[in-house]
Amino acid sequence: MPFFWKATEMTNDHLAAQALSALTVPTITPLEGRRIAFLGCGDSLAAARPSEDALGHRVISAGDVAWSGNAPAGVEAVVALSWSGKTGATINAAKVAKAAGLEVIAITTNEKSPLAELADTHVVLPQFTIKEEIPAIGYAVHAAASMALCGLEDINLESVASDWNNSSAQVARLVTEAGDIPHGITIASMPDAHGSAEFWMLKIIEATGLTVRTAAIEEIGHVDYFLGPQPHLMILMSGAQEAPRADSLGAALARNGQTVLQVRLADFTSSTGATRQVVGGVIGADVSEKLADKWGRPYFRNHEVDMSAQHIQVPGN
Repeated sequence: MPFFWKATEMTNDHLAAQALSALTVPTITPLEGRRIAFLGCGDSLAAARPSEDALGHRVISAGDVAWSGNAPAGVEAVVALSWSGKTGATINAAKVAKAAGLEVIAITTNEKSPLAELADTHVVLPQFTIKEEIPAIGYAVHAAASMALCGLEDINLESVASDWNNSSAQVARLVTEAGDIPHGITIASMPDAHGSAEFWMLKIIEATGLTVRTAAIEEIGHVDYFLGPQPHLMILMSGAQEAPRADSLGAALARNGQTVLQVRLADFTSSTGATRQVVGGVIGADVSEKLADKWGRPYFRNHEVDMSAQHIQVPGN
């Protein structure tokens, strides 16, 4: 049986935050004591990342499961995330999991989609009419549903929207400190910010068309110290305000000629845990948009890139 979401009146001024604040999460019975594998692509996959860091659930690219034909091992259920419910890799991954005897829970906006129809349980996400230049609302809603299912915490979307709405000054500061357009961008994160970092990577690529990668901070410390003389932007992201490892690595990279941007998610929100990562993620959409404007990089290569996602979706409702 499906879980349903409902919309409330819009109360926020920032258009994207306004739309997000109008969405509320019902009570969802968590899958307590069960080990879960989250399957998805892109924004959907990044939304599930906090459950991996905090609870040890698995977060796996749907493509890895779909194209290998191997169901996730050591789990009792899979949660397949797709906003449209038509993402081909996610549908195929869910089929692989179901054939292996695993329960399939789908999280989509479309009850009639192929993914919803093959699932044992469907979590129905709310749809909204606002058109985002750099999409972020779906990520936040997916994250809230994922966290509710695994019992990590209840994410208050109105609180997330409020922090997002009040982030303009901090976003402007980060964009100023990012400097001139780089040849490449690395986002290195502490464990309490992996999900936000992954979403920032996706949004910066979408907005600017530049090459961006993510890695754990310690791996960056072993490799990026040796980056060559080309201008490179290093974004070091942590959840807590105190992150000595990020500070020391940033100082070393700056001495080596790199532009270093320290991002503390706690500067944007008093929330902790998964909620803090979701706030950090949606703010990344604003940072990406403003970096693209600053660097003269029109979104989606001046809309030459088709962002409809039709190339990854199957036909159907």
